[in-house]
Amino acid sequence: MKHSISHHRLFGLVLLFSFLHAEEKEMIIPLSTRKFLSSVYVSPFSSPSFSEEYLQALRRILVFDINTNGSCHVEKKGRHDCKIDVAITEKELTALIVLTRGRITKTLGPYVLTGNLSKDRALIHQFSDDLTLLMTGTRGIAHSKILFSMQFPEKTARGYTYKSEIWEIDYDGENKKPVTRENSYCITPAFFPTFGSFTENKFLYVNYKNGQPKIYLGSFKDERGKPLVHLRGNQLLPAVSNRGDMIAFISDASGRADLFVQLFSKSHGLMGKPIQAYSYPKSVQASPTFRPDGKKIAFVSDKNGSPRIFIIDTPYPGKETTTKSLCITKKYRHNTCPCWSPDGTKLAYSAMIDGTRQIMLYDFLTKEEIQLTTGGSHKENPSWAPNSLHLIYNTVDPSSSELFMVNLKQKEMIQITTGPGKKHYPAWEPTRGPL
Repeated sequence: MKHSISHHRLFGLVLLFSFLHAEEKEMIIPLSTRKFLSSVYVSPFSSPSFSEEYLQALRRILVFDINTNGSCHVEKKGRHDCKIDVAITEKELTALIVLTRGRITKTLGPYVLTGNLSKDRALIHQFSDDLTLLMTGTRGIAHSKILFSMQFPEKTARGYTYKSEIWEIDYDGENKKPVTRENSYCITPAFFPTFGSFTENKFLYVNYKNGQPKIYLGSFKDERGKPLVHLRGNQLLPAVSNRGDMIAFISDASGRADLFVQLFSKSHGLMGKPIQAYSYPKSVQASPTFRPDGKKIAFVSDKNGSPRIFIIDTPYPGKETTTKSLCITKKYRHNTCPCWSPDGTKLAYSAMIDGTRQIMLYDFLTKEEIQLTTGGSHKENPSWAPNSLHLIYNTVDPSSSELFMVNLKQKEMIQITTGPGKKHYPAWEPTRGPL
């Protein structure tokens, strides 16, 4: 199946206004205040059981995790709020943690090392998350994964076409691997927030395998997925409610790009038929995202001309299509790809500012629209970490599109991917469990 870039931007708006500009990597967050970061000391790693190179690599991973957790920063000198003395005996890593302010001492570990850096990265991420919990009361996100789509050009006798697969990485960009091998065009992955017999080791994505984009059920144990939603027409941009009992998506089954909701069971899958949740004459809808309690849906519509973000009550059987909606973004034009924070207090999205797409925040507590990024590269598709502090998004440049991470307490934008292929549509793994 051959595809062109314009074909993949179905409906224009629905594939989120991808613009191409020259790359500029300097980006800052113009927040009003920079919150205090605790100073942390980390002792050297030493052990006769492992090479110096391996031990230094382990320590670099831990330092990176601490420096990006949004609450702490590793310092070599000066007074420290926390001291971490690491000991490695044979293959067991333990750490004595001293919180100087409260005069609290605690031991973490042991964490059993294998000597394989790829495997032991996960142990260090676990250690740093345990450390973040101890220091802040909130579990860290270093152990979490990120799904995204990666696009490659493919040369044919008629010119270039494009293929895209779904990939997985650690939160810091390491251990990158493909999770689909459809030999097609796969985009917009979405995790299931809850475990069940139907959803365990599963995720959603859109696949152009048979020409039209359709929502597929993928598996981390199988490289090929299966169509999920039985509805005619194009299907795009799936989002799953926090309880895992609904899927929202966009479809043109009724003749234009409308918002639909599908009832869902984590144990059995689809429940009943899709509900047309929002439709408006001569307008296009896109990019639904559920409020954490599932009672509201934010989405994009161009019903007023320029794309804006609207909110509606989530429909239910017997109360379907509504025309009542609340517009919440008014400051800038071309607002797209909203994502509701897990704590429900903020909405991240992309907006056009002075010719460049930037990541924005809508604060539901203050009703403010806050610009989060600057710089020349277009930035799209923000996705929240489970702690409602970190975000990941992709840039859009002529030669490359990469993934960047940021937390709301620090200025630094951290690029976590490099290399061939354009990376798009990141999705951060939620904190999952049974409900």
